[in-house]
Amino acid sequence: MNDIKNINLGGFPFAIDMEAYNTLEDYLDTIDSHFSHAQGKAEIVSDIEARIAEIFRDRPASLEIVVMKDVHHAISIMGTPEDFGATSSFDADDYDDIPKSEWVFGRKMMRDPDDKIVGGVCSGLAAYFGIDDPIWTRLIMGTLIFGMGIGFGLYIVLWIAMPEAKTASDRLAMRGEDINVENISKEMERGFESFSKSMNRFGEKMNEFGEKMAGKK
Repeated sequence: MNDIKNINLGGFPFAIDMEAYNTLEDYLDTIDSHFSHAQGKAEIVSDIEARIAEIFRDRPASLEIVVMKDVHHAISIMGTPEDFGATSSFDADDYDDIPKSEWVFGRKMMRDPDDKIVGGVCSGLAAYFGIDDPIWTRLIMGTLIFGMGIGFGLYIVLWIAMPEAKTASDRLAMRGEDINVENISKEMERGFESFSKSMNRFGEKMNEFGEKMAGKK
């Protein structure tokens, strides 16, 4: 019987046998190395670890120790190093027996903080129902509020019931996309690009405001 090691992954404690631990450690080291120069590397790695911890926690409660089968299952969902273009310190053959995951990802109803007017409820509903433009859910909500008088209470209830999509994994789940290493990194890149564009627009507006103020003098 293999030795058991206690670890903390994604903020949760796990007991894992040493064989499984060595494979998991190599996998996480490979991810850490692959994203070493990526913008937001710490957030990417943290989100990936949290997702793996979630997969481990979804195992039957009767299985107290994480074993190789569990680690392989997590890797099949998150993607092997080859899947996201990384090089592992392990022999590539060590990952050959890990099949592609048949995991089906469902959408989660969450508030979208990146496209909100008030609380992100309508944009979150649009993502959940696969509506490209949240203007339609906003129009429906507006009709319920101003036309039928029941929308305000409904909006408040949804605001309370729907968690905010804070992480890359949350945003992927909100849209029903696969939560794996490749998609998490792409989602983080989109987030930084969006933030950069917002800051550029803010800078342009401030310059315009400064020029207007200078012209009045």
